[in-house]
Amino acid sequence: MKKIILPILAMTMLIAIPVFGAYTVQDLPSATGVDIWTLLEKTVQWFFNIVLFIAALYIVYSGWLYITAAGDDEKAKKALSGLVHALIGIGVALLAKGLMYVVGTFLGKTVTF
Repeated sequence: MKKIILPILAMTMLIAIPVFGAYTVQDLPSATGVDIWTLLEKTVQWFFNIVLFIAALYIVYSGWLYITAAGDDEKAKKALSGLVHALIGIGVALLAKGLMYVVGTFLGKTVTF
């Protein structure tokens, strides 16, 4: 378990760099600072894209496990479990985008997808 924490932390840091570096000084709406809503929308969009990419890879991997199971029930269960986890990840990403839409509508902000 400890061996996997450092690579996950490193990947998370690399994923976060484009989100925080997405704005330049010219992109700032005013001298008061960056618009929090726009930053939140961009962060959720990056989260959504990354989750979809990882879920697609995991679905392909689960399919490969299922095909190569060759009748082994344990491998087939592992493949099905991986598919369910990938679909749950897609569902969480969709809920995050849906929550942005609901909160944006409540606050009177325009939400772009």
